[in-house]
Parts: sequence; structure tokens; C-alpha cells
Amino acid sequence: MTMWFYDDARETLGYQNLRREVKRLEKEYLDLRIQLRDTEADLRADPDSEYLKAKVKYLNKRLKDIEKKGPRLAADHPLEIALFAPPHG
Repeated sequence: MTMWFYDDARETLGYQNLRREVKRLEKEYLDLRIQLRDTEADLRADPDSEYLKAKVKYLNKRLKDIEKKGPRLAADHPLEIALFAPPHG
């Protein structure tokens, strides 16, 4: 048994599962944002395309669902700033 959590974290199965799930969620969120960016660019090139309009709407809906699961993904400031930055004042 070690004194610090982070020394022991690699051994705990629950922590590994949590990290895996968070990484999966972050990867999915990033992939959706990239698809949305590309689809919106295509939509600007072809504004009459019903398929592209539906795809943008669908991708926005998926992003909102992921943001509900992990609100820190859409936060203005990363959580790490609050945890590791020196206090103000």
C-alpha cells in the first residue's frame, strides 16, 4: 500500500475502467465535432442540400447528449485550471 492515490491508481480496476470510459467519451466528442465542422463547411458550399441540413441537426443533437453526460467537455475553462492553478488573490 502506498501513501499516495496516484501511486496506487494503476492497480485499481475501477479507476482504469473510469479512465477508459472518459477517454472513449472524449474521443467520440472530438470525432463528432470534427464531423460537424466538415458538414457545416459542406453545407455552406451547398445550402440547399436537405441531407446536409439533417446531418448537421443530427450531429448537434448527439453533441448535446454527450455534453449532458460529460459537462466538462463543453466548459469554457478546463477543469485542470481549477484543480492545479494557484488560487487567485
